[in-house]
Amino acid sequence: QTPLSHVNVLSQNRHNPNMGLRHATTNEQLLSLKDKWVKLEVTALTWTVTEVSQSEADAWWEAHKPTPVVLPAANLAVKDLLNAEQIAVQGTGTLRDALKAAVLAFGGKTAHYSILAQTSGIPLRKAFGIPAYYYYQFMQQNGLFAQLDALMADSTFQSSPAVRDTKLAAFRAAIEAAPIDATFQALLKAKLDAEYPGVNIRYRSSTNSEDLDGFPCAGCYESHTGKAASWSSMLSAIRETWASTFLFRTFEERTYYSIDHKSVVMALLVHENFPTEEANGVALTANPYDASGLQPGFYINVQAGGDAEVVHPPAGVTSDEFIYQFDQPGQPISYISHSNIVESGATVLTRAQTYELGKALSLIHQRFSSAYGPAAGNNGWYAMDVEFKFDGDSADTAKLYIKQARSNPGRGN
Repeated sequence: QTPLSHVNVLSQNRHNPNMGLRHATTNEQLLSLKDKWVKLEVTALTWTVTEVSQSEADAWWEAHKPTPVVLPAANLAVKDLLNAEQIAVQGTGTLRDALKAAVLAFGGKTAHYSILAQTSGIPLRKAFGIPAYYYYQFMQQNGLFAQLDALMADSTFQSSPAVRDTKLAAFRAAIEAAPIDATFQALLKAKLDAEYPGVNIRYRSSTNSEDLDGFPCAGCYESHTGKAASWSSMLSAIRETWASTFLFRTFEERTYYSIDHKSVVMALLVHENFPTEEANGVALTANPYDASGLQPGFYINVQAGGDAEVVHPPAGVTSDEFIYQFDQPGQPISYISHSNIVESGATVLTRAQTYELGKALSLIHQRFSSAYGPAAGNNGWYAMDVEFKFDGDSADTAKLYIKQARSNPGRGN
């Protein structure tokens, strides 16, 4: 698991131990504690695990609960399907103000994508946003909020993770089976027919409960693809994405931060699906291994196309992981690890592709500085967390596309 994989980002945000242990599933000490409450303590080189009572565990969690996150009220007045560049318009205010306002109607992912779309030189898919109003309308019209209220009032749902998992799965199934408003369908179909004819469409989750100070929630939500040849496929993709609001892992993460689940609304970022993927990756626009600031660079994880995602890698699969000193003479690259699914001695990206990525990361770092970086008065850690793809007919000719950019919470302790 690389430093930017979802499990590492979430552990860093929670400030909880994150330990890799070889042969953990056959470790006799751990097996003897299966299904029991335990205390795990981790240092740089050692670890201990001891059994505790549930009351001891509950007391510890109560004493260490994070500060509750209260989501700002969603903006349900916006009903237009806006092109990306129209969504987070800065105007006379600050960039941070424009982002915060856009999040209320279009969610964090779409708000940040809007700024990318307004920045010359950053390669993107043409995209538009479906505002949160239509998620709220869907949930309200189909009585789904009332079903959520009933779940929250269920004592067994509250006390048992196994019951929560089962009942949330049933709730997601109800969301995926419910009808979508006919007027909204007509509005969406008209836009797709006019501007995205004959292509498969990716519906990407964009909520008001992600990419936030104190609650980045990496990997909390899912995105789905609708097939151009089937309108029912389009509607299913929308419902499946909306339903991911109530994935078990996501529900638990929000509960840990005391977030009101009914206050969460999901907008959608919409663009053509990537038909072929030669490489996928994630990068920081700063060097997380450099605490001193004396060795600046971009930290990049990238993997060859296929099912081996960088942010959620399969067991035993490694990616190219390197520091790219884009602003230094000669632009040196220092590899930390190599992909084990490409030929030995090869790299996932060509030098030319790495340079194209470096140009985009530099632009993104500069563009968001006035919201999160030195231009906003932040003299500490500043980096944008950027997801990207290379898509094309072959690995050598694939073009760069930036998928999203969000503020990185920092290096951790």
